[in-house]
Amino acid sequence: MTTISQSQCGSFWKDGFLRLPDVATHSEVQTLRSVGDRLLREKAGFTEGLLFDFYPEGEGPDKPKLAQLHHPSHFERSLLESELVHRVQRVAMQLLGPKARFVSDSFFHKPAHTDAVTPWHQDEAFTDPRIEHREVNFWFPLQPVSLVNGCMQFIPGSHLGPVLQHGPIGGDPTTHGLECVNGFDLKEAVVCPLELGDCTIHAGRTLHFAGPNNSDAPRYAYSLVFGLPRRASREVRTFPWNDNRHLSRDERVHDSRRAQRNFWPYLYRKVREFDYTNPYEWRLGAHRVARLIKGRTTAK
Repeated sequence: MTTISQSQCGSFWKDGFLRLPDVATHSEVQTLRSVGDRLLREKAGFTEGLLFDFYPEGEGPDKPKLAQLHHPSHFERSLLESELVHRVQRVAMQLLGPKARFVSDSFFHKPAHTDAVTPWHQDEAFTDPRIEHREVNFWFPLQPVSLVNGCMQFIPGSHLGPVLQHGPIGGDPTTHGLECVNGFDLKEAVVCPLELGDCTIHAGRTLHFAGPNNSDAPRYAYSLVFGLPRRASREVRTFPWNDNRHLSRDERVHDSRRAQRNFWPYLYRKVREFDYTNPYEWRLGAHRVARLIKGRTTAK
């Protein structure tokens, strides 16, 4: 599969999600599973705050309820050099236009026999409300998924409305995860079981959920996000649920960026990701550099 039909494009923009069969080969899925398992086992990204639990991290990195490794391609560059990524980008360009570019990737691990769910949420709820994010998320299970082990579920058409009210899971300001607290009808949910090699695509405002893993094996998944160049939001809005939060991983993030051995790799990654053609990114970059300099000066 290298392209999608006009009918599939229309279905995506009508419903906010799409289920695609046979996007990845079994060999590609096995490679992703092997790389993801190794990086998670090595706790890659933990000191940088890129590996974290979606739930409160009370038990440390060894017993996460729902582990997420953000930007695994920072630690395994071959992830972005695969034919699968090029294949997925072609589909992203069909949906978003020729300027669609890679934004981020993530590995997810949900242990066997866990009651932890991925709560109903919109990805855009995690972002800065002053910035307009126009993104699509490709979600690949690394084994077949169903209701038994936590396949994805979506609310059709939810991407057409605003970002709904969210809050940290259980009201705990230290937890990374957010959950949508109202404004949707669960009876409208569409369940999307997938076979090996299939994927789902959803928009940044599409409400989605994944249930507990009641199977005897862990549930792995890998996601790729593509988006258009960022720009200032056309509406004045606030996401108060992101204010006054004290994420348990924040201290790791700050310590890592202050450390000499980690600061320069962090800066190098930011330079690689920087979109030099986008004037808005220059404004954001100037603010980010100012914060970095202030933080390092304060630390001294």
